[in-house]
Amino acid sequence: MLKDEELQEIRVEIDEIDRSLLQLFNRRMTLSQRVGGIKAAKGLSLFDPGREELIIEGLTSRNAGPIRAESLRAIYREIFAASRLLQHVLQVAFLGPEWTYSYLAAISFFGHAARYLPIDTLEDVFDALLKKKADAAVVPIENSLQGGVGRTMDLLYERNVTVVAECYLEVAHHLGGQAGDMGRIEKLYAHPQAIEQCRGWIMENLRDVEVFECASTAQAVQLTRKDPRGAAICNLYAAHHYGLEILAEHIEDHGGNMTRFLALGDQVSQPTGNDKTSMLFAVSDQPGALYRALEAFAAASVNMTRIESRPNRVFPGQFLFYADLDGHAEEEGLASGLVALKEHVTFLKVLGSYPRSDPKKPIRLEKEWIRS
Repeated sequence: MLKDEELQEIRVEIDEIDRSLLQLFNRRMTLSQRVGGIKAAKGLSLFDPGREELIIEGLTSRNAGPIRAESLRAIYREIFAASRLLQHVLQVAFLGPEWTYSYLAAISFFGHAARYLPIDTLEDVFDALLKKKADAAVVPIENSLQGGVGRTMDLLYERNVTVVAECYLEVAHHLGGQAGDMGRIEKLYAHPQAIEQCRGWIMENLRDVEVFECASTAQAVQLTRKDPRGAAICNLYAAHHYGLEILAEHIEDHGGNMTRFLALGDQVSQPTGNDKTSMLFAVSDQPGALYRALEAFAAASVNMTRIESRPNRVFPGQFLFYADLDGHAEEEGLASGLVALKEHVTFLKVLGSYPRSDPKKPIRLEKEWIRS
């Protein structure tokens, strides 16, 4: 009986805290509405990733537990989404269909209150943003095992968009199906990248199974849903959404696989003190041209975290360089480096400065409260 009384006392206290939280949430939403009115009057974007990241980082630094940092981030992602919903229903374009990693990355950026627009091609994802059919777009830019996504880099060159945020999403492949056990599987459905990333496991466990390449993870699970002897390489959320049983977990050949995604918009993120800047540039075809172009960043102690060359589809024979640098384009060192860079390149496009994510701490979907 004493334990029952103690449980009741705890529940009463929780109810009191919930009522206090409700009052505070509504007070916060009222203030958010006022902010939205000011932004609308000034023509400012409702999505401010720099401000949101500063809030989360500030709260995380003050968090004494037991709530985990990833749970705190997930909670505030939904608070931010609810705030935006009072002002405007944010429309987000992504490479569909739903329950792909692009969809899960979009939710990690914008929460569940946004309206998501699944689009079949990367070209149309970019164009949805440019034609004002969407307020933001989410695209993959690189995978830790397979490198840069070439088509995304091409479109960042060809389309006038701005990078406003990034995230790293852990890629964990699972085998889903209705066969009951792997011995009854006759067909395997999967995206080509998933097949490549699980090739060793497939050769060891499903060597004699017929493999069918699919346009997306979602298509793979949809086909498996109709095939009692089929199986799909998919994420947990796609399997759960389509009612597939998980037959094997973490079948990827290499652990730590992750994909980096970019959020695109038309606004400029303000400096947060922990930013990254992305750019595209080209240099003349002569010895030392790339060295001279980048020398100013070394002199200014600006760290370049990534550089990758890409053939220019518009001007054959020319190569573009995609680069990421630590810092914000408005900060002194990086700003001076960009000024010096212009003197040594034939083309320069600063894609955007935005809050930097830590690739050593990717979003692990099993640890996130993503509703399915």
